[in-house]
Amino acid sequence: MEENSLRLILLLVGMVILLGIYFYDVLEKKKATVQQEELDDSAFDERVDPVIGGEPSFSAVLDEQQAPTIHEHVDVPEAQESDPSPVDPVEDVPVAEQALVIQLVVLPHSGGSLLGTALIDAFTALGLEFGDMGIFHYYQRHDGVEAQQFHVANILEPGTFPVGNMTEFESTGIILFFQVSDVAQPSEAFENMLNVARELSQRLEARLVDAEMNELRPDNIMKIQSQLSNL
Repeated sequence: MEENSLRLILLLVGMVILLGIYFYDVLEKKKATVQQEELDDSAFDERVDPVIGGEPSFSAVLDEQQAPTIHEHVDVPEAQESDPSPVDPVEDVPVAEQALVIQLVVLPHSGGSLLGTALIDAFTALGLEFGDMGIFHYYQRHDGVEAQQFHVANILEPGTFPVGNMTEFESTGIILFFQVSDVAQPSEAFENMLNVARELSQRLEARLVDAEMNELRPDNIMKIQSQLSNL
């Protein structure tokens, strides 16, 4: 009887000890969990700065108070000094000058026009020949040598004459011209062109003017002759 009672007491004591160990372990784990959470919260608080509710949010566009005015001094970083090493100068590329072109113009009187039939008759009588580019040319021939002196074109683009249908053609003016670099004797070519231009203006009852559409006068002629003699 006493032996059974002793066993029962020892069993109860053992159960109490086991329960105590169990609850102690639970409390320790809970305590450790709470401490870990507190440590995590503390670390989070240190990493994240608090946001103040009244602080304005970031904007890429400056407001009027932030933007500097014209009178405010704005520091601009100084440009770094360039490499002091010498730079080879760029060689000037020679530009070819445009060749001088001498022009005379025959114009109808105000409100009139130059008839195609009258033009072809005058051209033929004065030795003008239809040829390249659809215009007329004046040639000088000597000892079997042919030299082109000047050209006659319609004043309106493309400058051509419809030689196959001159009866229905009318012109608002014709232009006589030559490029100085294309002729051997520019002064002689001008004299020939001037004579033909005067004849055309008489035959067509038209006006003779210079390249600036000024009435051709002796002083204009002398100016052109002076240009050509200085070449």
